[in-house]
Amino acid sequence: MTAPGPDVAARLQQLATRGAPDATADTALRAVAVNRHRRRRAASWVAAAVAVVVLGTAATLARPEVAPAAAPPPAARTTAAPPPVYEQPPRGSLRDDTTFVSQVAALPWSTLLDPGNGDPVDIEPDTRRVVYAADVPGGHRWALVMARWRTQWAIAWFAGPRGATAAELTEAYPPTPWSGRGPLALMDASAERGPLLVLAEPGVEGEYSPSLDRTPDGRLVRDFDPLPEVDGALLGMVTTPVTWNAGELYQVQRGSRSQVFEVLYTGSPPWESWYAGMTGPPDETLLAACLTGLGFDVDDGPAEGDLSWSHTTGDESSAESAARERSAADCHTQASRDRTEPARPGS
Repeated sequence: MTAPGPDVAARLQQLATRGAPDATADTALRAVAVNRHRRRRAASWVAAAVAVVVLGTAATLARPEVAPAAAPPPAARTTAAPPPVYEQPPRGSLRDDTTFVSQVAALPWSTLLDPGNGDPVDIEPDTRRVVYAADVPGGHRWALVMARWRTQWAIAWFAGPRGATAAELTEAYPPTPWSGRGPLALMDASAERGPLLVLAEPGVEGEYSPSLDRTPDGRLVRDFDPLPEVDGALLGMVTTPVTWNAGELYQVQRGSRSQVFEVLYTGSPPWESWYAGMTGPPDETLLAACLTGLGFDVDDGPAEGDLSWSHTTGDESSAESAARERSAADCHTQASRDRTEPARPGS
């Protein structure tokens, strides 16, 4: 069996980060869970890749036919109220281009997956509404569309080069549920600097730090820069993070400061390519030895593909964390290549 390509790896990463948090505390726990999942994924990537294939080929759920009642009794609300941004006018430099906005609203979506069970679900096409459309720094044109699915809400992020028509836009990120209970951030991480867009309530300010850095005297510091407001949204060019959790984004509202956890990345973040060199499932004996030698705590259970590893995070900078994570990926790559090497004569 061959290793999954970059598209599959990126899809796995996107599936791992899907889901709409119900509260800030739940989101923080989800962020920790995502990190733990990413540590385990390379040792069990075969099963995950099969799961992606199954999910991608599953039949679309059909809505059951319901016979209309002559006099239906009052029913409790079963659909979550739309987030405020849905009911507000579109934001962005192209918000007044009604032709472009209407064409973007009509763009088809790829399959939306239920974060609870991974099954494909349908959006309600007639609820699609553009909440943001603009030419953003870096030569991009972005559009964000929102729609209802079942009792919840989801977003689709479309992108293209500056000046692109609606038909020339493609999905920058697969359709994903959005709680709408806090700001949503979008970042292009394909270069060392890229645009960061934050959709927040009017009057909310934002500040972003790409990394925790070590000063020459050994101290760890994090510098934040404010995000300017542009056409109704927070938008600026920022340094992109070196690992998926290196950056920190905060909203400031009426003197209260809270972290924004819903950040979607497009482009090719560096961490998405670290496992691209794997040629197959790693040899767990070799992998465990390599990870242990790097200081990771390794737990290899009795079954194939159940090896997990962790690292007690101490005082380290984002660059140091990235180097550690990259070294773990190198262990996986080497262990998978050693497994696929042909036997040497006389061995």
